Amino acid sequence: MRWIRPLLLFIPSLLLCDFSHAQVSLGRMALTGLTIIDANYRLSLAGQTVIIDSAVIREVFKDGTRPIPASYHILSLKGKYLLPGLIDTHVHFATDPSGTDNRAHTLSVLQQMLYSGITTVRDMAGDARTLAGLSRDALMGDIVSPYIYYSALMAGPAFFSDPRTGSSTKGAIAGKMPYMLAVTDSTNMPLAVAAAKGTGATGIKLYADLSPGLAGKIISEATRQGMIVWGHAWLQMAKPSDLVKAGIGSISHAPLLVHEKFDKIPDSWKNQRHTKEFWDNTVSQMADLFNLMKQHGTILDATLLTYKKWAETDTAMQYDYEIGKRITANAYKAGVEICAGTDDDQEEFVQNEIKLLVNDAGFTPIDAIISATLNGTKALHIDSTKGTISPGKAADLLVLNKNPLEDISNLTSVYMVFKGGLIFKK
Repeated sequence: MRWIRPLLLFIPSLLLCDFSHAQVSLGRMALTGLTIIDANYRLSLAGQTVIIDSAVIREVFKDGTRPIPASYHILSLKGKYLLPGLIDTHVHFATDPSGTDNRAHTLSVLQQMLYSGITTVRDMAGDARTLAGLSRDALMGDIVSPYIYYSALMAGPAFFSDPRTGSSTKGAIAGKMPYMLAVTDSTNMPLAVAAAKGTGATGIKLYADLSPGLAGKIISEATRQGMIVWGHAWLQMAKPSDLVKAGIGSISHAPLLVHEKFDKIPDSWKNQRHTKEFWDNTVSQMADLFNLMKQHGTILDATLLTYKKWAETDTAMQYDYEIGKRITANAYKAGVEICAGTDDDQEEFVQNEIKLLVNDAGFTPIDAIISATLNGTKALHIDSTKGTISPGKAADLLVLNKNPLEDISNLTSVYMVFKGGLIFKK
């Protein structure tokens, strides 16, 4: 549908009519009557006006306490709830661009995500040739999509026999592409990082079979060149604490943190049933790691959703979710910052990860929301411009009909979404 630059008289029809999908640009806007929920207003703040100009929040104040310039469109949203746009910090949109991740399917999913309230995603490795185009198109508004940030992957040579690396580098050689690179101690790291940066990637993802020394070398050089480093929490040779000490920005997959204590998962975890007390005791002694993560500002990308789905389809993998939800709960209690990622190939969206944080990991609703807003921006190093409803930050916003602090399932009661100066409303 064409973008519409409406007259003021058009606004009531936007708010009252039931559009299947609509994208509307209103330029300067004053949103009134809202209840704000974000990291700044943990208990919610009712009766607020938010002034938006050029897709940026300019002012936030109590309704009626300041004049609204006559040139601004006024959108009365009394009874609605305003949140920062949600962020999924673990998606994979280009593992197989010639197959399951073909453009038509991907664009459909991206549109669904945006209309659900997800305004930003972090892609954690795929074909950067495809991701660069999608990221550019999302930034320019050429496609209906959240903003897309993506990674270049570095791993030990053995990993590149994985068929996923072949589908992500089709037409080239897996392990020899700057966004999907096999690294060893002899790799020219300044050149490798510069090439990864040249793909347009925001960060470098560390994957399998890397030693603590090599992981540290990558992190050091990437930091010097202004790139973030993310990675799996365990790299076979490098333990979680090795990565944290080296300065990694975020580590993915809560169950992998158990490798701080276990070199190998006991077979009994897979083929025997255990009590709640057994699992509680298994993951109870991780305070040192959590303190280290807090000291270094390392964010945990827990990805509970994918492990729960895995456990439901494979009884031998139920241990992953048993330890994963407990590690996440304990990390949360210890004060580790946690972001919300799904890693389920977009079969479900981050709202379901947020629900699991509340229902299975003991998060309060507001802290689960913060995990998918402010903490997501911290993982991407964009918290200075996104993640809260504050003057000077981007107007990437989610308007809900119902209060998610009363019931986290109310995150699906979407009324409209703001992104890049446009309103998106079903």
